[in-house]
Amino acid sequence: MLDAARAKAQRGELRISVPIGYLWHRDIGLGLDPDQRLQEVIRLIFARFRELGSARQAFLSLLAEQIHFPRPTDGRTLTQFDWTLIRYRNVISVLRNPFYAGAYAYGKSGSQTTIVDGRAHKTYKHRKPFDQWEVMLKEHHEGYIDWAEFERNQKVLAANAYGKAGDVKSGRGGRALLAGMLGCARCGRRLSVAYTGRTPRPVYRCYRFDLPPKCMSFGGSRIDVAIARELMRVVEPMAIEAALLAERRYAACDPDNRLIAAQLEKNW
Repeated sequence: MLDAARAKAQRGELRISVPIGYLWHRDIGLGLDPDQRLQEVIRLIFARFRELGSARQAFLSLLAEQIHFPRPTDGRTLTQFDWTLIRYRNVISVLRNPFYAGAYAYGKSGSQTTIVDGRAHKTYKHRKPFDQWEVMLKEHHEGYIDWAEFERNQKVLAANAYGKAGDVKSGRGGRALLAGMLGCARCGRRLSVAYTGRTPRPVYRCYRFDLPPKCMSFGGSRIDVAIARELMRVVEPMAIEAALLAERRYAACDPDNRLIAAQLEKNW
């Protein structure tokens, strides 16, 4: 059954779930949703991103204009919609989805197996990297943008996410472990850090004085401790292995060669 579905997907014939703005028509197959309001808001997102070159700025601009975005009334089927104020996740999901560029994609997620308490535990719906999708058929259907624009958009999004291509945001001092590394899932702003209390403790918050009210804030102590614990859990085996290697090198050294032994002992 799975092989048959995969074979149909490779031909672009499997009726996979489609994003807002598309429909599987009974007679003509896949096509744009005839609802002009749906089409217009999707085209507006691409136009505003094209104009401003930033997903967050596009979102804030659309929000300032009180633009609404559709949400399936039942949360699943694309037949009836509730229109609510646009959110950042609406903008970024449209910009990142190759379906809007006319590409048919299948096998975008997979399973992962981890060991929990000594037993194998499999989880599903883990998103695969773009180049590991099972099927990617360009020019499969009518797009809201072409593939060249989609690729340009991804480069702009990647550059914006890290300041510049190949760069990363790093902390600027202070006690907060994740300073400069967290972003708001609602509006896309990078979270800032404030220190409060008699014994200053970090607070991560989505706030800038020149932009609309903050979305959220939360104490940083507990999350910093949790992340530090996970880092130590991952790094500890490598540290132990390095120590054992140094010990073996020291033990294998000729005791008469005191200079080398002393240096190895110092390194260990």
